[in-house]
Amino acid sequence: MVQHMIVPVDGSDASWRAVESAIALGRRGDASLNIVEVVFADRDAADAEARVADRLGQYDTSGVEATTMARVATSAAAAISEEVERHPEALVVMASHGRGRSAALLGSVTEDLLQKIYGPILVVGPRCVENDFSGPIIATVDGSEASEGVLPLAAAWGIELSLEPWVVEVADPDIATPPDVSESAYPARLARKLSNESGHVVHFEMLHGKHVHDEVADFANSMNASLIVASTHGRTGMSRLVIGSTAAGFVHNASCPVLLVRPPHLSSADKS
Repeated sequence: MVQHMIVPVDGSDASWRAVESAIALGRRGDASLNIVEVVFADRDAADAEARVADRLGQYDTSGVEATTMARVATSAAAAISEEVERHPEALVVMASHGRGRSAALLGSVTEDLLQKIYGPILVVGPRCVENDFSGPIIATVDGSEASEGVLPLAAAWGIELSLEPWVVEVADPDIATPPDVSESAYPARLARKLSNESGHVVHFEMLHGKHVHDEVADFANSMNASLIVASTHGRTGMSRLVIGSTAAGFVHNASCPVLLVRPPHLSSADKS
């Protein structure tokens, strides 16, 4: 699963919230992490390296291999994507400072990285609390192939971390379900299929509400979830946006990190 993590920081307290989550995940999953600050002039590199190393010393990194570095580049996203190219197995863990639900408010570096790399990114939102990654994994689906594409990843993380995945759908209370159809048939079917394929228990839940991001975040918070796994685009996603508003809402509202996964068709479109 995760062997190595790349954690971008920019000197702000908010960016270092991602370091806290990466340390906890590294300790839980036996993964190393590299904390990277990007500077834009050679003369600033030594000070940045010393600053990051000094701040890391304020954290308890026992049981985790943690290193620091400064990179000189013209773009933070470009520098981090180059690090990912050097370490293809790496997971990027980064903080979002977003105050709203729209994609634009997630932060320009997060947006740029989602365009440049094709693996998942673990985003630590502004409402994340201390997390030891011992709670369940919440995988959200909405009937689209893009949303269902996250399920194998959720199962793999669950197996690696010994956590139980939940497949969660949110129903609009104003849309009636036919009397001969079980309301939870869809998430139940996906959970059963994923359980059979992975050989591990997978739960499901049908939630109700007008705002998917609020309902899923509230459910994850009530479960003390380790993370939410979500596609950056689902049934209502717009391909011209890097991240859909629902996924951005998860990041904004959840008290746990959100593992964002880009649908393969968007990655293919970028390469063409």
